[in-house]
Amino acid sequence: MRQKFMFVVTYAFGLVLLGMAGKFVENKSWFLGFFFVISSGLIIYVYAISKKIPGKYLVPGLLLLVLFHIYPAFYSGVVAFTNDSNGHQLSKTQAIDAIITDSKIPVQGLAPIKYSTAQATDTKEIYLIFQFPENVFWAGNSDSLVPLNVADVNLTNTGEITKATGFRVLTSAETVEASSDLQNIVIELKDGIWLTPSDLNYLEASKQSFRYSTQRDELIEISTGTTYHPNDNGQMVGSSGELLYPGWKVNVGWRNFTSVVRDEEIRRPLAAVLAWTLFNAILIVVIGFLFGLILALTFNSPHLRSKRIYRMIFIVPLAIPSVLSVLVWSGLFATNIGVIDRLLHIHTPWLTNSFWARIAVLIVELWITFPYMFLISTGAIQAIPNEIIEAAEIDGATALKSFSQIKLPLVLRTVAPLLVASLAMALNNFGVIYLLTGGGPIFPNSNGNAGATDILISYTYKLAFNSQEGNNYGLASALSILNFALIALISIYGLRRMKTMEGVN
Repeated sequence: MRQKFMFVVTYAFGLVLLGMAGKFVENKSWFLGFFFVISSGLIIYVYAISKKIPGKYLVPGLLLLVLFHIYPAFYSGVVAFTNDSNGHQLSKTQAIDAIITDSKIPVQGLAPIKYSTAQATDTKEIYLIFQFPENVFWAGNSDSLVPLNVADVNLTNTGEITKATGFRVLTSAETVEASSDLQNIVIELKDGIWLTPSDLNYLEASKQSFRYSTQRDELIEISTGTTYHPNDNGQMVGSSGELLYPGWKVNVGWRNFTSVVRDEEIRRPLAAVLAWTLFNAILIVVIGFLFGLILALTFNSPHLRSKRIYRMIFIVPLAIPSVLSVLVWSGLFATNIGVIDRLLHIHTPWLTNSFWARIAVLIVELWITFPYMFLISTGAIQAIPNEIIEAAEIDGATALKSFSQIKLPLVLRTVAPLLVASLAMALNNFGVIYLLTGGGPIFPNSNGNAGATDILISYTYKLAFNSQEGNNYGLASALSILNFALIALISIYGLRRMKTMEGVN
C-alpha cells in the first residue's frame, strides 16, 4: 500500500514538472523547459522504476545543483558578453515596434472624437463606441475594431451615443469606475491612425512618425525623411549620430571586460574599490584570527574558572542574525544621537566621512568574524597533544617560544583552509556593506556608482540594479566573473602557500 502511494506521488510530481516545462517552452525559455522535462523523467525513473538506492539520494541534490548554481553561473557568463542593460532587453523586432508605437504625433487639423464607453453583452469586454468619419460608427479596443451599422446606433442631439446593438452603454458612474481600463486602450485604424482616450468623453487621434523598411533594414522619419540604421550596439542611429530608444540585446564580445581597462569612468572608481576590497578582507581575517586566537588561548588556560560561561558569552555575536547586528550597529554609529557618540561625548561622522565609515565597517565585520575565529582556534588548540607542550617545557622552552614555535604553527596548519574560506567570504561580504553604509560615502567622480566602503561585489550590485545612468547587467555580469576569478586565484594561492593539501593527498 505504501509503495503504491509512493508511485502515485512520484508520477503526480513528474506530471507537475512536465506542466512547468510546458509553461517555460511556451515562454521560449528553452533551457528551463528542457531541464524540467529531463528532471521529470529522472524522478519517475529513479523513484518509480529503478531499484537502485544511491540514485534516490543523488538525483535531488544533482538537479538542485544544476538549477540553482550551474545554470545561474552559466547565464551570468552569457549575459557578460551582451549589452543587456536598460533600453537593451528586447529583441530587435520588439524594439523597432516599440519605437514606432512610442513615437506617435497628433494628427493636425483633426478635432477630438467623442466616444461612449460600452460593454459587450456576450464577452463583457470594454469597448469604445465612436464615429469616424461622420456617420461611420465603430466599436473598438486594443484587441479588435468592429464596424457598426448606422441603424444599430442611437444618437442624441449633442452627438452622444446612448445605444448600440450588441453592447450596453455604461453610465457616467460606471465609466468612472472603468477609467483605469480606458487608459490602456489604444485603437489602431487602417490608415495608420491611433485613437486613445484623452479623458472620459473624447479620443485623441495620433499617427506614427516612423515607418520601417524591412528590405533596407532602416527606420524612416516620415515628416523629414531622415533614415536610421542599426549599429553594433543594438540601436538605430541617424546620420547625425542621434540614437533611438529602446535598443535591443546583441552580442558585444569582450567589450564589457575590456571596458574595465579602457573606460576611465569605470576604471577610476574600480581601482579604488578593488584596493579597499583586498585591504578590508585581509585586515579582517588577520585581526579577527589574532583576536580569536588570543581569546582561545586565554580561555584554554587550566587556571581559569567558569570557562564555559565565558565561551558562551563570546559566541553570542555568532548566534545573533548578522542582519540584526548590522542594523543595530548602524544605529549605534549615528552621529550625535548614536549611543557611541553620546557615551563618549564626541562628534564623529561615522557613516558620512570616508575614513570613519571604513573604521565603522571594520569594527562591525570584526564583531561578526571573531566568534567564528574563536571557535576554530579553540578547537585547534585543544587538538594539540599535551605531550608536545610538556616535552617543550622540559626542554626549557619559554611560554613565548612554546606559542610561536609549537602552538601557532600547529593551529595555522589546522585552520588554514578555514582562513582561506574566511578570506573568500570577506571578499564577498555584501550584507555588511549594503546594510551599514550602502557603500558610501559616494565618490564624487563615480556617477553615484561607487563609494569609499564599496567592495567589488557591492559595486557590481550598483551597476546591475542601482545605477544612475541605467542598470547595466552585461557589465555587472562581467565584473562578477572577474570577482570569481579573483577569489579563485587568491584561494588557490593561499591553499598552496600553506601546503594544506598535503594531508588530503
